Amino acid sequence: MAPTLTVAIPTMDRWEGFLKKQLPIYLTHPLVSCVVVCDENGNDLDAICAAGYDINPKLRMYQNDQILGVYGNKRQCLLMAPTDHVAIFDSDNWFEPSYIDHVFQCFARDGEASKNTIYCAGENERLFLDTGVSENRIKHFSGMRINRNNWNGVLNTPSWNFLLNDGNAVWPKSFIQYMVDLPEERVVGTDSILAMRSAIMNGYTLSVEPGLHYVHTVHDGSHWTQNAAVSSRLLAQMDWRL
Repeated sequence: MAPTLTVAIPTMDRWEGFLKKQLPIYLTHPLVSCVVVCDENGNDLDAICAAGYDINPKLRMYQNDQILGVYGNKRQCLLMAPTDHVAIFDSDNWFEPSYIDHVFQCFARDGEASKNTIYCAGENERLFLDTGVSENRIKHFSGMRINRNNWNGVLNTPSWNFLLNDGNAVWPKSFIQYMVDLPEERVVGTDSILAMRSAIMNGYTLSVEPGLHYVHTVHDGSHWTQNAAVSSRLLAQMDWRL
């Protein structure tokens, strides 16, 4: 059976500037079976409905009963996705249709192994919105496959925290059984590292794909930079080695 893909978007107050332009790309892409939007406060869902996208049969919208935080909302996205694989795209980043096309090339290349593989972008452009400066701090990981055998070595490599704190990846739906439900205060600063460590520990492989590219925006309140800094400081206290 051919792989299927959901694009899942954890969001809060991102309609203007991001979702308004990105959502139509996913809804019209022929390889995307479903688009799930998990909204922390309902404002983006209101905007989606006002724009008329709520009648699209691909779209499933959920408003969380309470604000779950970065980790919890990504977990919610995996729970709600109905397909074999789930592309979790934070709502303040930019993905081109070619990203999805290349993901399916990865599925075809890896065959059965794709069921236990997480795919992330080796061409990860970090764009600072206030200055317009962009950089890729993880390009030395591009082409690498990370598993239990080399995970500890990755934690000794420069910018490991920027790689593992991403979370914008294509995840097998089956991983949800290992993504434990935790309160936000337990995971702030370490959310994606915690999830990735659990995946690696349970036999999944992280494939850092040189053909996958997206733009990760950095702005006031951006969790990515904050969490990367915090995770580096916490490594001595919270050992993510296996």
